[in-house]
Amino acid sequence: MTEQSQPDLASQFRELGDNLRSILHTAWGSEEAQKLRQDLKNGLAELGQAANDAVEEFNASEAGQRLKAETDEFKARVASGEVETKARQEISKALHTINAELQKAIDQIPKAENTDPDQDA
Repeated sequence: MTEQSQPDLASQFRELGDNLRSILHTAWGSEEAQKLRQDLKNGLAELGQAANDAVEEFNASEAGQRLKAETDEFKARVASGEVETKARQEISKALHTINAELQKAIDQIPKAENTDPDQDA
């Protein structure tokens, strides 16, 4: 019986890793990759500037001024407690309505002789 030698998988994986590292290093440093990185950098800078310009235009517009005024008014209402008071009133109304509807449903359920749900027959 002849013994066949087993392939050295560990060294093959090491070689694969070295080759991948080499190709990625070469690709990253290539002229095309550098141009792509510069194009991305320039594009993102232009996008940022365009976004800043749009925000400035909106802030100067009538709609922007109206939104700022409404925001300031809302902040004042929050600070005065008006918003909290109104929210509490609305939540209270909603809970009252829910409880009243549940009570109506309960009242329509026929009463059993044994009304204690914890007691078994």
